[in-house]
Amino acid sequence: IIVIIGSLKSSASQDTNELDLITSNNCSTIDNFDVPRNLTTELDLQENEESEDSIPDETLSDDTRDNTNVSHLKTLDLPKDWERIPKLKFPKTLQDDRYKMVSLHLDQGLFVFDFLRGFLSMVQPNDVPIGLLRDVFSDGLTVSKLVSQSANVEVGFLALVGICCLLATVIPATEIWLTCRPSHLDSEPSQHPGILSFLLGVCVSVLGSGMLTMMACNETAGAAVEKIPATMQTALEDLGHYHTGTTTQLRLTLTRSLDVASEAVLADLDNVEELLGKPVQEELSAQTGLDVALDALLDVGNATTELSSRAETLFKTTEKARTSGEEVGREAGELRRQLETAARGCPPPDRALCATLDPSGLHLAIRLDRLLKDERLLRLRGTGRENLTESGRQARGEYLYVPHHVARTTLDARNEIRREISNARNRVTEEARGLDTSSTELSKHLETARRVINEVVPHLATFEQTRWLIGIGTVLAVFIVWMLLLSALCCRCGATEDKVRPTLLSAVILSCIVSVGLWAVILADLTLTTHTEMLLCRPLHDPEYRTVEALLETRGFLEKPLGVPLKELLSRCEQNQAAYPVYHLGGSTTLEHLTAHWTWPGLAKAMHKLKVDLKGLRILTPNLQVRLQNLLYASGSNLTEHRTRIQGPVLNKDLSALSEQLDNVARQIRDHSTARNLDAIAATARSLLDRKVRPLMKMHEDLVYQLTTLELQLQPLQRQVNQSISHLKTIQFYIDNQGEKIAQMKTKAYVDRIGSYLDQWRVHVLAEMGTGVARCRPLWDVIDGVRLLLCHHVLGPLNGFWFATVLCALVLMASTPLAHLLASVHKPEDMKKETVLLPSRMESPDTITMDRETWRTPETPPSDGW
Repeated sequence: IIVIIGSLKSSASQDTNELDLITSNNCSTIDNFDVPRNLTTELDLQENEESEDSIPDETLSDDTRDNTNVSHLKTLDLPKDWERIPKLKFPKTLQDDRYKMVSLHLDQGLFVFDFLRGFLSMVQPNDVPIGLLRDVFSDGLTVSKLVSQSANVEVGFLALVGICCLLATVIPATEIWLTCRPSHLDSEPSQHPGILSFLLGVCVSVLGSGMLTMMACNETAGAAVEKIPATMQTALEDLGHYHTGTTTQLRLTLTRSLDVASEAVLADLDNVEELLGKPVQEELSAQTGLDVALDALLDVGNATTELSSRAETLFKTTEKARTSGEEVGREAGELRRQLETAARGCPPPDRALCATLDPSGLHLAIRLDRLLKDERLLRLRGTGRENLTESGRQARGEYLYVPHHVARTTLDARNEIRREISNARNRVTEEARGLDTSSTELSKHLETARRVINEVVPHLATFEQTRWLIGIGTVLAVFIVWMLLLSALCCRCGATEDKVRPTLLSAVILSCIVSVGLWAVILADLTLTTHTEMLLCRPLHDPEYRTVEALLETRGFLEKPLGVPLKELLSRCEQNQAAYPVYHLGGSTTLEHLTAHWTWPGLAKAMHKLKVDLKGLRILTPNLQVRLQNLLYASGSNLTEHRTRIQGPVLNKDLSALSEQLDNVARQIRDHSTARNLDAIAATARSLLDRKVRPLMKMHEDLVYQLTTLELQLQPLQRQVNQSISHLKTIQFYIDNQGEKIAQMKTKAYVDRIGSYLDQWRVHVLAEMGTGVARCRPLWDVIDGVRLLLCHHVLGPLNGFWFATVLCALVLMASTPLAHLLASVHKPEDMKKETVLLPSRMESPDTITMDRETWRTPETPPSDGW
């Protein structure tokens, strides 16, 4: 990480030199031009534009791009607001989503043991001598100087090593003293074994808590160490991306904003149909109501199509009814002939009854030929084939063709403007290309760091595995002692008190051995954590970054002083400031000359060549006028007469009444043969009525309904057609006489719009270079992420491990004597007697007093207090 910081700063210095060279060249190329516009006025203009809430930001989009010859972004306006100059959005802060350090969320976690870093600072209060660092990288370090300066730095740590060594002997020495002291001092066991058991239980509880803490810290430290390779790779990738992005943005700030402005100009040139043709079209519509007339024409076309379809349906229904009527007429004639034959064949006695039968009305009463030959209805049906809707669409197409017509007539002028913009764009791009500095040095440092990491990772994994195994072994050792003490307490509470003493003595012996190992582990862990705090965390948390800055200036890295204090650089990067002022890059004064677009030759001349010609725009074509006249004639059809004719009966004779009459006559006739003939004729009449006549009557009713509906729709259509003809004639007259004035007015607004983009580009470049280019927050995220990983995720659990281990060691110092004393309470009876008698035998005979009155039966041993 230190190497990368130095490389970034070195690259920034190179960028400064190259930018100075470029801007000096820019000055030499435009010294002959006019004095640039006032910068303060333009900046004030930008602030005023940003404060106007009523004017929304214009965005660059391609949603309305034409599908012909368009290769640039579109600039959109509010609908029907062609006069307003759009406000471009330049890429002020380009967010790069390639940075992954923040996504690791290293700032999240429970850093419970961070308070122990204060203790580590007390152990090693001195920083690494800066002179020692310089001597290390300058090969001027001698062994004596290294030993003397290291001794000064490591005084506190050496004292801590001594203390740990002394504490490691406390438990063994105590147990040796308790075991080897004179037996007469241990003649009387404790009179309060319950208190001893309670204190031992407290020690067991604390020891268990410490053991669990050790286990948790060991696993947490292992997980944190496993993150180190991935985190370092992510840091290197982020640094590489940051350097690439920064050097690129410093160059693109000059060119990309010009790209936005020139793309906006080119987009307007490509989108002339939308920005010049549409305003002309909208103005024509506002002055003449052309869009309303065309909508009405389309409504007429749609209505005509519907009425033509209805007319077609009417003709089909009429033709079907006529065919059915002809069949009814033929069958009615056959029925009439049968009835006449039956009446003539009546015998003389029944001829009077047969004479009452009148077959004269059995013929078709309605004729539909006149309806089928109505000329206006036939022409109305034909309008569907002529497709007036298509004619209306063609008229609308002429109206919609106005933008395309404008694009065609201004093609040459727009191409000339494109060439001028492209030439200016190429000049600025070539002049700013020097900012795209080579990143070879940084790439070399990144590759070296990546190689070192790849070499260190296997050793780190091996070391971490060993450390983890030692930690697990430490936990298991404490666990065995804890289990022995807990088992002894459980045995004392149960019925197996004879096992308490062996268990406690085993725990005591094992505690003597484990305590020495615990202090050895503590010493090793403290060695690791104190030196990590001194060599890594303290320099990284130093607000002045003196050690890191001194390391960067050594011969092993930059070999020269930093131009910007590292404290100031990282502080500004933490605030996410732009890299341009952070790295103290210069050379921006000539940007005023570089962005003086009004000095570009040929651009204004090309702008004046834009002209719009509306000659030949025909909305009301002769073909459309003829079709409208035909429709007007067809919509004047008189359908009332046809409806009146159809509403009469189908036959002149009522078949239902005739069949009843035939049944009555047949019952009165005495001749059975004649009666059967009349019954058959009556059945035929009823059958004809059900099969043919009634369906035909329904067809006639349907025809009457269709005629009524069609008649109700023809009258409004006739009025609409008449209005459309009159309105379209007025519109065509206005276009022929006033169209040129509208075109000139909208062309001027279009040219002003194009010129405004370059003004906005100039103001943006001058303001943006000092405030928002290439923000360096990712650099701070890398430094902070590595610092959090090493000093919180790794060092924190390691501190917690030695802290919990110290706690367990101290608890063992208290639990071991307690276990020894409690074990003496549970001696067997024979051992107690031997202990009592043994001192008497060892005394001199002269000192023995034989007092018979003192011999008595030994008292009952005191209760165990439970």
